[in-house]
Amino acid sequence: MNSALIGAGHVTVRPVGRATLVQRVFRRAGLALVAWSRGAERRHSREHLAERYERRLTAQRLREERFRAVTIARLL
Repeated sequence: MNSALIGAGHVTVRPVGRATLVQRVFRRAGLALVAWSRGAERRHSREHLAERYERRLTAQRLREERFRAVTIARLL
């Protein structure tokens, strides 16, 4: 038995049932932020979403090309 881990100490216990005022404020702010974000996503038109998707694909292709070019340059 490892006696180094056993010792007299003071243990603080938080009440489980009630959240503090700060916790409730942060929770409400977080939920409001999530709701705002989802609302912003719904406001985008289909054309805008399609354009974002195309840009994402183009960016991914360019990253892959750059990675390939750097890898080949290092091998030479």
